[in-house]
Amino acid sequence: MDIPRLHPDTIEEVKAKVDIIDVIGGHVVLKKRGKDYLGTCPFHQEKSPSFSVSPTKQMYYCFGCQAGGNAITFLMELGKQSFTEVVLDLARRYQVSVQTLEPEQRQELQRRLSQREQLYEIMAITANFYQHALNQPQGETALAYLKEERAFSEETIQGFQLGYAPAGWETLSNYLIEQKNFPPQAIVSAGLAIARKDGNSYYDRFRDRLMIPIRDLRERVIGFGGRTLSDEQPKYLNSPETELFDKGNTLYGLDRAKDAISKTDRAVVVE
Repeated sequence: MDIPRLHPDTIEEVKAKVDIIDVIGGHVVLKKRGKDYLGTCPFHQEKSPSFSVSPTKQMYYCFGCQAGGNAITFLMELGKQSFTEVVLDLARRYQVSVQTLEPEQRQELQRRLSQREQLYEIMAITANFYQHALNQPQGETALAYLKEERAFSEETIQGFQLGYAPAGWETLSNYLIEQKNFPPQAIVSAGLAIARKDGNSYYDRFRDRLMIPIRDLRERVIGFGGRTLSDEQPKYLNSPETELFDKGNTLYGLDRAKDAISKTDRAVVVE
């Protein structure tokens, strides 16, 4: 998303409201030592804690790798996000009203942010829906394929939240529209449904497929990969480009590997 420049007042208000212990404590186990807190550094591999966080200064510093900064810097480094992305996330978290340097863009920015949050919610609910379907009678073939042909353990299946898209044309669409009250166009925008030519009805993009959630660096579901369990073509079908899913900038599994990559400064990419 192309985000306008943030107003300095918004940035300063976020900085004033952010609690560095609250932010870092969500990622690092911190223990109080005197007036500061100590934990194991998330930016390099270490056995003895050398990562110090000061609530007074609202700063952190690692005596092992010399990483340091404030809460915003921490989240930028940890999640490989831009300054603006982090500030916007913190603004939502601490309920700070977002202003931009162009006042007329403020309403549009808020609308687009709300739209993205709705898409994230739809994707998360859909991943749970597919995961549940895998363990129902309709998902027996997909589950047998995973366990018998691929020798996947239950731990792996659960860990990667593998699922099954039912064979019906409108199973997921009806669930999201009728039971979860999402507008049809939002489901289309999420890449999960396709509008029929009449423009008044929709059908599921993924049907009778083994479903693999694709996540971003913050471990949010942004798309899916679906493997057919029949003779339907194509054999593999991915989500289309959406507001959330950019194929050219998404590497599957990076959300799970990023910490190890950061610690070892090494990555192995396979197809």
